[in-house]
Amino acid sequence: MTWRVGLAPKIILGIGAGFMLGFAVLLFCLPLIAAPVDATSLWIVDGTGAVLLGFACFFVFGLVALARSRVSIEGSTLHATIPDHHSWLLVPGFRTVAIELGQIRSVERREEAVRAFGLMSMRRSLSIVTASGERIGLFSNTDNAVGQLPIDEVAAAIASAAGIGVTDDGLVRSRAAGLYGAASSAWTETPLDPAGAANVRRAAARTAQVVAAVLVLTLAVRACT
Repeated sequence: MTWRVGLAPKIILGIGAGFMLGFAVLLFCLPLIAAPVDATSLWIVDGTGAVLLGFACFFVFGLVALARSRVSIEGSTLHATIPDHHSWLLVPGFRTVAIELGQIRSVERREEAVRAFGLMSMRRSLSIVTASGERIGLFSNTDNAVGQLPIDEVAAAIASAAGIGVTDDGLVRSRAAGLYGAASSAWTETPLDPAGAANVRRAAARTAQVVAAVLVLTLAVRACT
């Protein structure tokens, strides 16, 4: 039994990366095609090209993470290749896990609220705890992200194979980056009470509304120009 990210999200990220890379190359080549009006316009074109190139690289890194991430149960062993960290250039790193199912003491999932740049986002994370007390973060899913492993399905399958139940650890505020679907292996945060959890979910909903409004405004401005 193996879980991987489907083909469609990989195609979407590949197309996005290709589009941004092609547009960035076009901007860098623009001064060779048409002479710039002045030095300022040249800097603007190069700056825009650099930003698009950065986004293209980020999409490529995300595509690599989707392609390599996998969780499987083979016989009596849990195998996983999961994002574990990233460099300062955002290049993803990976961790390989192989653990006997009989050594798994608990399978735990939780919701995480993450604040970045004043905006709140939500994600769900899955981890296991071994008989020796080591916690291993498997993966996380950010709400509405492209390309994700099925947390509930994976959690249920691992727990069933290990002969235990799935533990729900509630909702916490987390500082873990969670980039490329990496999950924290240090679950030391205290779950929020019902009132605090409701406040966090409202903040995340407002963030989604702001992002949607900005997107609609951008498309409207683009259509009028």
